[in-house]
Amino acid sequence: MSLLDINLRYEFIRSYIRYLLDEVTVVPIETLEIKTLSGTYHLVANEETRIPRWLAYILKKKNKIRIKEENPRELIGRLTYYVVREKDRAPLSAVEKGLYFRVKEYTDKLANQEMRERIITALKEFMKIRLPKILRRALTTGQEKDMLLWEDILARYMKDLSETWMISLIKTDLTKILYDEK
Repeated sequence: MSLLDINLRYEFIRSYIRYLLDEVTVVPIETLEIKTLSGTYHLVANEETRIPRWLAYILKKKNKIRIKEENPRELIGRLTYYVVREKDRAPLSAVEKGLYFRVKEYTDKLANQEMRERIITALKEFMKIRLPKILRRALTTGQEKDMLLWEDILARYMKDLSETWMISLIKTDLTKILYDEK
């Protein structure tokens, strides 16, 4: 494993932690009061409320709440829609903040390997369309005609970097981050 692989994996994990800090809507199965370092959460049975995703995952595992999110199949439908939309638009389109992690969590839970491969193929297609737009936005100086000879090396490096980033997304085992399973 190269230093770049390690750095990308750590960046992936840091981004996933930020994703876990986002709030989600939950419906408690029973009334609960949960104290954390950041405050106390009062959850009333059958009353929708918002809590951090990391806390929701813990409470869901203990059958204390239901996370109110859309059907994961709808998420895949939106991914297909995003592919079509990205093809039609020149600038980067706004996409839901946690899309990659939500797709990752869903594919990790899928037992059907064929369906998993189809979703990963759709994700790769999505990234294939978005990546040049992302790079253009990140690297544009406004003067493409003045590119230097060695910039083709940078372009090749960025391509390799993007492929490694995608592998980090696909290969990272989220269960090892969230749960201490032996």
